[in-house]
Amino acid sequence: MTWPAVLLVLLVSHAVGDVLLQTNHQAGLKGGGIADPRARDALLSHVAAYTLAYVPALVWIGAHTSPGRAILVAALIAVPHVVIDEGRLVRAWVHDVKRAPDPPPALVIAVDQCLHLLCLFGAALVAVA
Repeated sequence: MTWPAVLLVLLVSHAVGDVLLQTNHQAGLKGGGIADPRARDALLSHVAAYTLAYVPALVWIGAHTSPGRAILVAALIAVPHVVIDEGRLVRAWVHDVKRAPDPPPALVIAVDQCLHLLCLFGAALVAVA
């Protein structure tokens, strides 16, 4: 199990969970903030389905390392996903770092995906450490 192989498996799992499994309802509501019950339900149901997309990768990681390592990697995938998709971090980054007070949706999506990729990069490092 090499780091490039783990990263590739995590990236494929991300695409499945974040694009193929995410519903339009989840995508439209999840960024409404954790305090809003409808937004929270959409966010948590999305993250549950998203994390399920990683099960084959996590089983593979656990078989090559340990079940504890696979659980740690799962947490490093799911928890940041909640934080990123909740929306406040992305909005703050776009506003404060990108200095875009009225950003086009494509910029918001790009920042969101870059943050996810950074998290997956770190999770892959932990998986093979």
